[in-house]
Amino acid sequence: MGARALSVSAVVVLAAAAAAVVVVRRREVRWRREAVSERLMAGCAVRDSEALRLELDRFRRRLDVELAGAAVVSAAGVVVDEAWASAPSRIDPSQEGGW
Repeated sequence: MGARALSVSAVVVLAAAAAAVVVVRRREVRWRREAVSERLMAGCAVRDSEALRLELDRFRRRLDVELAGAAVVSAAGVVVDEAWASAPSRIDPSQEGGW
């Protein structure tokens, strides 16, 4: 085997090694990119979950206020109904407060 064949073999080996290094580096970059993407998505999921929880809490508070208001109106209706039921029959509601 001559020196020329040896140097060609060395060049082929070096080229193969360089190609392997490039492939390995690209995989490492892809894995790092995927890891960063996964962390980012996990962070977004936590953020979105927290925002949804806060929005649901605000909705529950608004709903509680509305339900409490409806309960007051309902109780007032019962009081008015009972008052009308116990009023003497000679009272004409259409004549009340009028001239």
